[in-house]
Amino acid sequence: MEGLASQATHATMNKQLRPVPDDTMNITQSMFAVLAVMLGIAVSTAQPPPLAPIPHQVKEPARSEKVDLQLRYRIRADRDERIRQFRALEKNLDALGFDDARKDELDRDLDLLDPTAERLTGVIPSDRVLDVLNDPRVENILFAPTGFMYPATPDGPVRIRIVLRGDLIPIYQQSLHNQTLEHLQRLGFLEALGYDTRRYTQIKGTIPNKHLGTLLKDLRTVPAGWFLSETPLDRLPRPFADRNPIRWVEVMPAAEAVAPFTPEVLLPTRTKLTPELRAALDDPALKETPVRVIALFATPVEGRLEQLRTYLASEYPPTVKRDAAGEIVKGPFGQPALTEGAALDGAVAHLASIRFDRPADAERFAQAADVLTVRLPTHASSTLFQINAPDKPAPTADILKLSGINAMHKLGYTGTGVKVLVVGTDFTGADKFIGKGLPEKTRILDLTTELNPDIVPSPSDPNLAGSGISTARAVALAAPDAELVLVRIDPGAIFQLFGILRVARGEAEISDALRSRLTDITNKTLDLGKRKEAALAEYRTAFNDLADDDAAKARREAAKKWLDSVLAQQEELTRRIQRFNTFQKDVVSALSGARVIVNTLVWESGYPLDAMSQLSRTLEKMATPLPPRIVRRAGDPLSAPKPPLVWVQASSMGGASIWGGPVVDSNRDAAMEFMQPDEPLPTSNWSADMNFLGFAVPKGETLPELPANTTVRVTMQWREPLDQNFPSPDRPIYPAVLRIFRQIDPEGKSIPSDEMSEESRSAGGPYPILLTDSFVVFEQVVDFTTKEAGRYALVVAKGYDADALLPALKRQAEITPRIVLETRSSKPGEARAVFRSFVTTQAGVGIPGDSLGAITVGIPVLGEQVGGGTGITLRCKPDIYGPDSADTEGITLRGTGVASGFLGGMAATLVQAGAAGANVFQSSGFEPCRMAIIPEFWLRYLRPASVRPVK
Repeated sequence: MEGLASQATHATMNKQLRPVPDDTMNITQSMFAVLAVMLGIAVSTAQPPPLAPIPHQVKEPARSEKVDLQLRYRIRADRDERIRQFRALEKNLDALGFDDARKDELDRDLDLLDPTAERLTGVIPSDRVLDVLNDPRVENILFAPTGFMYPATPDGPVRIRIVLRGDLIPIYQQSLHNQTLEHLQRLGFLEALGYDTRRYTQIKGTIPNKHLGTLLKDLRTVPAGWFLSETPLDRLPRPFADRNPIRWVEVMPAAEAVAPFTPEVLLPTRTKLTPELRAALDDPALKETPVRVIALFATPVEGRLEQLRTYLASEYPPTVKRDAAGEIVKGPFGQPALTEGAALDGAVAHLASIRFDRPADAERFAQAADVLTVRLPTHASSTLFQINAPDKPAPTADILKLSGINAMHKLGYTGTGVKVLVVGTDFTGADKFIGKGLPEKTRILDLTTELNPDIVPSPSDPNLAGSGISTARAVALAAPDAELVLVRIDPGAIFQLFGILRVARGEAEISDALRSRLTDITNKTLDLGKRKEAALAEYRTAFNDLADDDAAKARREAAKKWLDSVLAQQEELTRRIQRFNTFQKDVVSALSGARVIVNTLVWESGYPLDAMSQLSRTLEKMATPLPPRIVRRAGDPLSAPKPPLVWVQASSMGGASIWGGPVVDSNRDAAMEFMQPDEPLPTSNWSADMNFLGFAVPKGETLPELPANTTVRVTMQWREPLDQNFPSPDRPIYPAVLRIFRQIDPEGKSIPSDEMSEESRSAGGPYPILLTDSFVVFEQVVDFTTKEAGRYALVVAKGYDADALLPALKRQAEITPRIVLETRSSKPGEARAVFRSFVTTQAGVGIPGDSLGAITVGIPVLGEQVGGGTGITLRCKPDIYGPDSADTEGITLRGTGVASGFLGGMAATLVQAGAAGANVFQSSGFEPCRMAIIPEFWLRYLRPASVRPVK
């Protein structure tokens, strides 16, 4: 793929997307023709009606009242018959209003007798020009707006439309289209992008001015040498060789030329880096900024974490810290400040999260042989959105009554003794609600602290400030007496969820990130000890000399500053150690013993879907009850069976920004079709290859245009079987290329509305994100920013695919991708880019909601994502539904995050009531895939709550 990105051009890319018929196709066509004659099959030879604009799909600019016409006719007859037919041709043309340009020339009548004469030029009304083709003597025509200004140079481009004869069955009509296009490219023809081929009877593009008149000739004979065509007729492919394919050519009105797209040149050293990481490397402002990356290794890294830590410490030691301008950063006493070096923050299976002091270190790290790809962390999607002003949240009393939770409260089940963890991205201001909407036993734990070397929390994102409070208050509505722990994590650190699980289940007391911070502290302690000894030695030496000369005074002053600097650093290190110890204790005390975890974060990409991610598999394993094989030993708490952990997960809120389905390429043009061949096209589209984007505003309306300066990321994920003959994951079966087209003139005022320009294209990739012994999961990514407001479309093309030595060796597989649009320039709940032409709702609920071990919560609204994923069509997801908003008398948000909070509180009451298993809703008799309403039989046989807390 790197070769494609560095060498592809506008012309070669289009050529790659169109298969060229081979000799096998020619033989097949000949056999079909013979078979048709033998069986008496009637094959239509009638000409199609003149090409006309399709209403509501392609808008054409109005033609000028009259056009300049050139026509080529053919009369092969003796003298008298030729005269008769020529006069008949003139009569037909006169009836159409044709004004012969040579009618006043003296030698004009010689055409009557000249058997080689075959051209007529003149002017004709534009609404009658296509009627000229009804005369059987007319071979083809070329016309242009009257007074059209042709380019001054022979090589100047002229925009044209070519219409082919259309009397073939579809498969051969497409072959004729491709063969004609290939032949035209030998004349310098450059095909347009995205236009409507009209069942492969139309070709659009530009041709050098010097070759325009050539199109009136028989295309099979050009290019030509002195006497013969370059390619003999018997060597041309069929059906192109049967007869001249061109029926008419129209010179389109002059318009501003669109520069062809220039692909990004990708260096070999950057083939493992994803686009966003390459952008960070090229940004001068981020040159000295620490960066955390996700690295995919060819082998699992969980069993060699210490080895990896040692490697990082030796290869990327602390260095002198510099600012963006390259100047050395000074400490409080003038000493050079040092960086932290590289550190391992977390690892799961083949993935590792590593923090580097600067992006250039990540690029150097990617050159390691066992590293497959390096990318920036994928941030989770928000499931909480600001409620619209006209909408009012449902009253709390109605929600409690309709769900039946008020009946649980009357029986004393209010979550007493149950610890609930609410995982979100920000809980700023939550302390103000403790005792006023949140239980008195509410705690706040900021796990972003463990990601920073100084053991301090990360600053709050203003776009997400306080977003988790609505979820926490929704939990408190259903379980007012539960013990709440509000856990803030970094939205790009999915590995922190594994640390939460391990500590909550008592399997660990320190995470991988804290272990790295401990390693940092140990190394700094050793280094600081050495520098302190050196500073003390210099201090003693300097103050042993109490002379009054300037040199001795300067040395004593410098020695004192050095010692003061080391002592200050020692004090800061002591405070860091204290923060570390305090934070570790807070983590263990806050997370230990949790019974319910409510997670509002969803990852739509970056990790494998269809329950294949390590987090999804971990939750599924935890929810599966194991047979009792261990006998509990008296007095040994480790042998006691652990209570099941209830994981309540918000489902995806992607809606129309997600598309999923099988790869369909019915016409074999190497471009994926977003719909099945038998489905009708949307009224706003003319090709199944293009999925137009829209802009969904908070009011619910979807605008057809994306505003200027809108940054959108398109991510396509799919799974392929791993062939043992091709074990390397860098050679995918489907080398997808994502291309972004812009509609040049949507209204068709100056040029037809179906002509497009390419604005962006994925370079590099596809990138593996999961590697197993039997399959590989790939992702392809393209980031683009709209330079101007307009209508944009996504095209998924198949890139360079080398031909197999034998047809039987060609690798093929059924691919079912999932494509996600992420609008980088918008806040959660604000306007965002969505798919407008083709939308699916069966593309999955996101990660980790696709796991069977997670209770995935949805809301009953149109457009919500459902299903376990494109590869798991029979899985019922979401598992259950809840209210999308509630009147919490505070920050009012809506979405699946609110629903998961309310059902998380309901789960706490069920746990208090003794519901069994990890899916307490299923064991309590809730109807799956429906609104969460406590069953009457459960309330009927439920005894009042005991004052004894749940263990």
